[in-house]
Amino acid sequence: MEEKKSAFGPALMSGIYLGIALIAFSLLMFVMDIERESWIGYISWVILAGGLFWSVVSFRDKHCDGFVDYKGAFSAGFYTGLIASVLTGIFTYIYVQYIDTGMIQEILLKTEESMIEQNPNMTDEQIEQGLYYTEMFTSPVMMGVWGFVANLALSTIFSLIIAIFAKRENTEIA
Repeated sequence: MEEKKSAFGPALMSGIYLGIALIAFSLLMFVMDIERESWIGYISWVILAGGLFWSVVSFRDKHCDGFVDYKGAFSAGFYTGLIASVLTGIFTYIYVQYIDTGMIQEILLKTEESMIEQNPNMTDEQIEQGLYYTEMFTSPVMMGVWGFVANLALSTIFSLIIAIFAKRENTEIA
């Protein structure tokens, strides 16, 4: 019986590389003063999907002799995404806490403007309550946690899809 190879070891380095690439892209957007809600932000999804695909194919070709089943392909992508998500979550905390310190105030201001625009009859108390709850979920720690969760969810979805195309079953095994 053929021994199954663990995807975690190879995915560790791939996840670190992918995390660094995502962090570099975020810093590039900050330095170039590109709006976070811009369509250019979706390039990070392309980077994520490309990095996951590269990781899965690399695992298949270098560590599994060119053959990997769906579960192995998904595992390689998932672990890569997990490592990259941890790194980007930590980066998000550092970014909000120390680099772009006005980001939370900007979010609160945009939230207030949006609340007033959507419902001009809101009282000051209702606006304050909405901003209070928004502020609870936009602390640097919470933004790091939400960044981790969002990246992990997206990585998992991408890994499920990528594994369909990257798997290669060995039909010679009897």
